[in-house]
Order: sequence, then structure tokens, then C-alpha cells
Amino acid sequence: MPTRTAAPLAALALIGLTACSTGADAEYYLDLSDDPMPASDVELTTVDGQEWTFTDVADDRLTLLYFGYTSCPDVCPMTMAELNLALEEVETETGRPFDVVMVTTDPERDTDEQLGTWLERFDPDFQGVRGEADTTVEAATDYGIPIEIPEETEDEDYHAAHSERVAVVTPDGAAAGFIDGRTEAEEIAALVPDLAEDLL
Repeated sequence: MPTRTAAPLAALALIGLTACSTGADAEYYLDLSDDPMPASDVELTTVDGQEWTFTDVADDRLTLLYFGYTSCPDVCPMTMAELNLALEEVETETGRPFDVVMVTTDPERDTDEQLGTWLERFDPDFQGVRGEADTTVEAATDYGIPIEIPEETEDEDYHAAHSERVAVVTPDGAAAGFIDGRTEAEEIAALVPDLAEDLL
């Protein structure tokens, strides 16, 4: 699938995260709404054992999509915590403008139970999905997110790959932009309502 991903990957590498042209003018958001990255056609499975594709996201809300793993010592739990805090802040004023889906990049250790339990600590509505290593890499690549699945090792205290950004996914499964993974909750909470107004 090189023809599909080469241009988006090059664009992300060259452009970086820049101010978006939506109602939210934020340097931590990369706007791709004029040329969104189409939904990956990879099939995964939810922690509940249901088949899931990237077009199965909510049809009335944005979905914030993240590739990470539960054994991550810092970035992944911090990202989930910030998304949870942002959701709590915007829910009180505007309802629920976004869902959160995390695709594990460590399918060997992140069993259904492990991933589901871990996400529940942040928000019971956060959705965890899993797939075989090669399909996970393919899905991430479709969205311009380069990851590598860790090789099996006797040392179980190994690090897996995680995304440096959170994809903003529209109801058709397309990535309309990316939020820098270091973005704090209050910034996400200020950004997402404007994105929902512009993208839904």
C-alpha cells in the first residue's frame, strides 16, 4: 500500500504540527481537513471480542484515536489521563463531543482483559481494540503513524512503540487532523468543540 501512504507520510514529516484553519487556531494541532487521510480498511477486534473496523466509530461524534500500550511507563498513561480530563471538562458544557479509541501496539502483553481493565481506570467508555502485529502496523501506517511491534523476548519488561500524536477521526473513519501527544487537557478541551463544529 505504498501509493496510499507515501504522500501523507511525507506531508506529516515535512509539515509537522502547525496552526489549524478551523475555528481553533492552535499550534499543537495539524489540520488535514482539506485532504483527510481515508479510513484504514484493517479489521481489528474490541476487548469485548467484537469485530471492529475504523468506520465503526461513532456517527455523531469525533473519535480521538491513539496507538499505544498499557505497559508504557509514561507517555501512554499520560495521554489517556489528559484525554479523560479534557472529556470531563467539555462534557459539562457541551455534552460528549468525542470518543476515545486506543489500538494496542503490544498485542502480546495487552490481552483483552489487560487492555480493557487498564482503559477503565481512565474512563469506562474508552474503547480498546487489538489485532495481530502485522495488521496493527498496517493500520497505523494507513494513518501516517510509524510504529514497530516489539520482537518477542524473554525479558517481559520491554518497551513497545506508541504514537506521538492523537488522530482526530470523523464518522467516516478518516483522520481530519492530529493533536500533538504532549497537549494538555485544557488545550484539548478548548480545541475539540471547535473541531466538532467544523467537522461534523
